[in-house]
Amino acid sequence: MDKVVLSLGMGVDSVGVLTRFLLEPETRDFKLDDLIVMTAMTGDEFTETAEHMERFILPLMRKFSVRYVQLSRGGPLASSRYAVLDDSRQPKRMHMVGPWRLRDEQLGNGTVPQFAHGKRICSVKSKADPLEWWKEDHLAGLTYQHILGFSAEEGRRILKDSTYTSASRRARFPLAEWGWTRADTLGYLHEVFGTTWPRSCCVYCPFAASDADHLADRWRREPEGAVLALLMERRAMALNPRATLFSRTSAVQFAIDHRLCRVLALAEEALRRETWALYDVRRIYHAAVDKKTGRRIPTKKGTAWRSVKTLSEGSRQQMIAELHRRARAHGTEAQADDFAIMRAQLCTPDPERFPTTERFLSVGPAGVHDKERRSFHSLWTRLADQTSLFMA
Repeated sequence: MDKVVLSLGMGVDSVGVLTRFLLEPETRDFKLDDLIVMTAMTGDEFTETAEHMERFILPLMRKFSVRYVQLSRGGPLASSRYAVLDDSRQPKRMHMVGPWRLRDEQLGNGTVPQFAHGKRICSVKSKADPLEWWKEDHLAGLTYQHILGFSAEEGRRILKDSTYTSASRRARFPLAEWGWTRADTLGYLHEVFGTTWPRSCCVYCPFAASDADHLADRWRREPEGAVLALLMERRAMALNPRATLFSRTSAVQFAIDHRLCRVLALAEEALRRETWALYDVRRIYHAAVDKKTGRRIPTKKGTAWRSVKTLSEGSRQQMIAELHRRARAHGTEAQADDFAIMRAQLCTPDPERFPTTERFLSVGPAGVHDKERRSFHSLWTRLADQTSLFMA
C-alpha cells in the first residue's frame, strides 16, 4: 500500500480534512497505519493555534495512533536542511519553535515577508522546503498520496499544484472532492469541537490584514505578537521607506486605526530598550530586460541590488546626532519621514533612466546584517564614475 502524507498547516482547511478522515473512515481510501501527518513550523504562529491543536487535534491523533512529524528549518542555508522537533504516534504537545525561526531572516535582513511571482517566499522557505527535504530522506523510492487542504473555491491553487505531480507523488484535494468551501469546513469544525477554528498564520503575516477586524482582535489578545510585527516593520522601513508590512497600509497605522493602544505603548517601550544603528544603504536599480529580445530597456526599472552597512551603534539619540554630523559632511540635511524615521538622502535615483543609483543614511533598530553582492562594489563604482555598467 502506498504511503499517505497529509500536510497539516494547522489552519481550518487541513485540520478539517484530518478530522473528517479520523472520525468518518468512509471518507478515506487508506489505512491509518499508512498515514503520515506533517507540519513545518515557522516559529511565529499565534499561541491560540498551538492551544487549539493541543486541546482538540492531538488527542484525536493519540486516539487513532496517527504518526505526526513536526519539523522546522534547520537554519538559514539549504545546507542546514531540517530539524525534527517530534515524530510520534502519541504526540503530547505542539513544538512550535525550532532552531530557526522565520523572524530570524526578516530581522537579520531588515525586511518584511515577501510575495512575488505568485509565490509566498516566506512559506516556501520555512514550510515547503523542510517538508520536501524530509520526504526526500524518508520516502525516497516510494510512491505516496499527498493530501492537501485546498478548499473547493481554490481552483487555481489546485490546478497549479497538480503540475507538480511526479511519478512518486499523487496529489489529492479532499475538500474539493467533497465540494466543501472554507465556510463549510469552519462549520464542520464548530460542530465537532464547539469552537471557531483560528486562522493559522504568523503574527506578522502580510496577508492577515485582508480580514482587518479579525487581525485587530488577535493583536489585542496577543499584543506581544503585534509588537514583533511593528518592530519588524520599523527595522525594514529604516532601510526601505516603502517596506510597510501590509500592501495598503503600515502595521503601525493599522494599530492606530484600530485603537490598539496597548500594542502601540508596548512597541514604543520596546524601541526605547533597543540598541540603535546608523545604516549606510545603497541600491543599484538595473534596467529591465525585454523578455522577447533579452535586451535591456533603459527607460524601465528592473531588479534592484541592495548594500547595507552598519556605520555605528548606540542609543537612539547618539545615532541621530551622528546622522546629522555625517549629513552635514555630505552637504545635506537629515529629515524625519512620516513614520519619524530619520534619514539623509545622499544620492537620488533617476526615475527615467536605468541603471541608476540611490544612497541614504538612516537610523533604525540595530541588528541588520551587513550584506551586499560580491560584485556590488565594482558596479557601484562604475556607475558613480559615470561609466557604462557591465551587463551580464
